[in-house]
Amino acid sequence: MRKTQIESFKKMLLAQKATLLEKVKNSVDMNKESSSDEVRDTADFASDYYERELAMGLSETERVRLQEVEDALERIDKGKYGKCEECGSQIAPQRLEALPFAKLCIECKAKEEKNGTSM
Repeated sequence: MRKTQIESFKKMLLAQKATLLEKVKNSVDMNKESSSDEVRDTADFASDYYERELAMGLSETERVRLQEVEDALERIDKGKYGKCEECGSQIAPQRLEALPFAKLCIECKAKEEKNGTSM
């Protein structure tokens, strides 16, 4: 893979990282706001509880994605970006454009999904 392509993917990953960090920050801020000491009834508490649970679930998904992005940035730094972690072949640039944090080529990802395992 050319250096210019890698730099382009690095910019994409850094932008995704910034977006994910902002979402996680907003989730944390929302949880802080909903825990104020104002007078509330049971329905208010139930609604707040539901919103906090939803935000925490989204935030966990975002944390997983953030880790994938950080792992991809680390692979760039180590010179391993764009190579399948399973078979060692090049990951197609089209796949990396869609999922810049992909660590498996499409064939190995299909095998993983077919077997129901996580490589």
